[in-house]
Amino acid sequence: MTQTQPTTHWTWDHYLDWESRQPIRYELVDGEIYAMGGGTAAQDMISFNVRMALQRQLDGTGCRAHGSDLKIHTGTDAGRYPDVHVDCGKWTPGALTASNPVLVVEVLCKSTENIDRSLKLRDYAATPSIRTYILLSQTEPMALVYARDEHGQFDPEKAQPVQGLDAVIAMPDLSLSLSLADTYHGIALEPDERIPEPRAV
Repeated sequence: MTQTQPTTHWTWDHYLDWESRQPIRYELVDGEIYAMGGGTAAQDMISFNVRMALQRQLDGTGCRAHGSDLKIHTGTDAGRYPDVHVDCGKWTPGALTASNPVLVVEVLCKSTENIDRSLKLRDYAATPSIRTYILLSQTEPMALVYARDEHGQFDPEKAQPVQGLDAVIAMPDLSLSLSLADTYHGIALEPDERIPEPRAV
């Protein structure tokens, strides 16, 4: 994502009003706005696979799997567009913001990996409704799973790595699971271009 020209500190309401009149999406982070860039074919396919796998389990529950067109208002007053998230709030067709996000999934890429592991982790951790935060490698079947601990925190030291096409991410508190075989279905993995193994930071 690319920062816009410096301006005064943006409030949430100012950001919503301004973004609604723009031709592209922007994120709000620490009072500044950033234009959203595009992703790779692998990122798009992995996000699609995750969304479809989750939606099959969510049918009939009142929860929905969304893609990157619906924003999340985080507890840090940031506006984030995750690759995939599950919203269990009231269904409102014209909504621009998730009302009760419970799960967030981001697909790592080299340009934003540090942000996914730090600022986004901070923002999602500050959003009490979000129970699980998953980071997915783009180039091999690997995930890093953050779940709330007994203190209600995303403790980086307790993040769980999950690896291999036979592995399954279990989310019992959400009554969901996500197999890496489904996640990486149709993806031609390139071992020589792998992103380094996810690590807690």
